[in-house]
Amino acid sequence: MSRPVPPSADTVREGSNPRIDVIDWMRGLAVILMIQAHGFDSWLLPAAKTGVAYDVIRHMSGLPSRLFLLLVGVATAIRFEGQIRRGVPTAALRRQVFMRGLTIVGLAYLFRLQEFTLAGFKGGWQSLFRVDILNAIGSSLLVVGAVATPRGGRPQVWAAVLGAAFFLGLGPLVGPAHFPTWLPRPLTAYIGGQRPIAWFTLFPWAAWTLVGVALGHIWLRYARDPRGQARCFLATGLLGAISTGAVILIRQINPYVIRYPSELVQQMGPGSFFYRLGIIGMLFAVGWAATRLAPTGFSPMKQLGRTSLLIYWVHVDLCYGGISRPLRAHLGIAAATAWIIVLTALMLGLSLLKVRYGDAARAWFGGQLRTRAPRVGHQA
Repeated sequence: MSRPVPPSADTVREGSNPRIDVIDWMRGLAVILMIQAHGFDSWLLPAAKTGVAYDVIRHMSGLPSRLFLLLVGVATAIRFEGQIRRGVPTAALRRQVFMRGLTIVGLAYLFRLQEFTLAGFKGGWQSLFRVDILNAIGSSLLVVGAVATPRGGRPQVWAAVLGAAFFLGLGPLVGPAHFPTWLPRPLTAYIGGQRPIAWFTLFPWAAWTLVGVALGHIWLRYARDPRGQARCFLATGLLGAISTGAVILIRQINPYVIRYPSELVQQMGPGSFFYRLGIIGMLFAVGWAATRLAPTGFSPMKQLGRTSLLIYWVHVDLCYGGISRPLRAHLGIAAATAWIIVLTALMLGLSLLKVRYGDAARAWFGGQLRTRAPRVGHQA
């Protein structure tokens, strides 16, 4: 089970648009799945990591990383659509995506430095340069900027689909590849390579973000009214069921239709991709139905989704850091589940505090910094 599993650094604000509510709801679901993935990974006894129950846990733990990457693509398409309506030129669109991607990559290294420091500078230099989920989100946005930025006021849906096919098709070959030793591993690990540095490489993980861009454009253009929204998201769920069902059927007929050298490489292949893409498609239909049944009022799912980066940043230390040492590798599934519920509740409380007091806290700290800053030419 890989760690950490990430969140999106994009934030889609709540509004009257129900399609945006679905994005927040799905990001909240990804947050919950991420917390359970890390909690079980860190806290379960080694003897508990067997059997049917743990197989289900592993299965669920494979979804949040893919879901976050896809949602980043959807959020980017939503942003593209708004900028297309305002007539923003292609160069400006591309520059904005590049800057956002580079910012997230920078945050990824800041997070790794924080973890390295909190661990007492243990783990070696490789831990600082590991290409993890935040790195994957940032680098995937760079790919989106190069491949799928709207041109001439038109979305590049087919370019996104073809780009996804490129990264997915070469994923099992490039993803686990060994690169020459004279090439810097912290850079080649973004393309492919071996752990412990290369975890979420562009081949095949960028495919998820590119597919998200295509889906985002399609949803926004064909779901302009309640009836269109129903058609779009129900069709997404149906196609998802067909995709997952087809993979299951093919594997039952011939489980070795494509032979992979290891399970890790198999997870980079098209079978794993379309299997999980189908599950995510069905979850989008569920999320759309949930937001229609409760269109107003407080939603814990949407609340968690709006602060996913903060929750990611904090909960990883609570799962793997020194504060959780008494729990690490000491719990059965039932006890770990209870602690995961507690941690999820704490993260919901943190999310509420951030939304309610975050702006005021930033303004207060900014005022303190300005007050204490030395004035040029001032004499005591």
